[in-house]
Amino acid sequence: MLKMIRRIKLFTLVVIISLIAVQSMAEIKADSLILGLLFEGNAKDVSGSGVDGKVEGGAKFVAGKFGKAIQLDGKDDVVKIDKKIGHFEEISFVHWVLSTGRDGQWRVFFDNNGWKVGDIHYQLHPNKKIQFCIHSNVGGSDTFATEMITGKRMGTWVHVATVYSAKEKKVRFYVDGKFDVENKWGGNPAVLDKAGVGGWDGQRQFEGMMDEFLIFKSALNEEDIQTLMKDGLEKALSV
Repeated sequence: MLKMIRRIKLFTLVVIISLIAVQSMAEIKADSLILGLLFEGNAKDVSGSGVDGKVEGGAKFVAGKFGKAIQLDGKDDVVKIDKKIGHFEEISFVHWVLSTGRDGQWRVFFDNNGWKVGDIHYQLHPNKKIQFCIHSNVGGSDTFATEMITGKRMGTWVHVATVYSAKEKKVRFYVDGKFDVENKWGGNPAVLDKAGVGGWDGQRQFEGMMDEFLIFKSALNEEDIQTLMKDGLEKALSV
C-alpha cells in the first residue's frame, strides 16, 4: 500500500512538472508572431502578417547571431514599415542588437512614425537606458529599464526583450534572457502603426547591427525569451 502511494505521488509530481514545462512554451506560437524580421539578406516579414520592411539607405547584411543581420550606419539607414499592424492589449518585443556608435544619443529600435496617442516609441534614450513609450499612457508616456547599453556593452551583441501588458498594467524588461525590472505602468493598448526599425522620421538612427527582430501579440515569459535567445525563432517554433 505504501509503495502504491509513493508511486501515485511520484506520478503526480511528474505530471505537474510536465504541465509547467508545456505552459512555459505555450506563448511561442506562429499565430502570436505579428512581425518577424530575420534579416536573412532582406527585410521580409516571416510572421505571415505581410508586413515586409523596406530597407532604405546603404544598409548591409552581414554575419549575425543567427545567419545574417542588418548593419545600419547611424546616418540614413532604416527599415521602414509601411503598414499599420494594429492595437494590442499585450505585446512583446524580442531582438538582438549590437550598438557601435551614437552612444548617449537617441538610438531607435522601433518607433511609429510621428507621435500621436497610442503610438509606440521603443529606443535607447540619451541617458543610455532602454526606453519604452506609449503616447498618453496612464502614468506617463514612457518607462525605463535599468539596463544601459553603453561602455562595455558597446560593440557586443545584447539580447533585449520588452513585454507590456495593458491588462496587468505592467511592463517588464529582460536583458540577455534575464529579468531586469518590472514597472507598474500603463493600461492603454499599444498601437503598432507605420514605423521605422532603426530610425524615426529621418532621425534618431541606430548605428550598429540588429538581428531576429520579433514582435508578439502576447506577453512572453522569461523561459520563452530565453528559448528565443538561445535557439532563434525557427527552432523555437519547431519545438
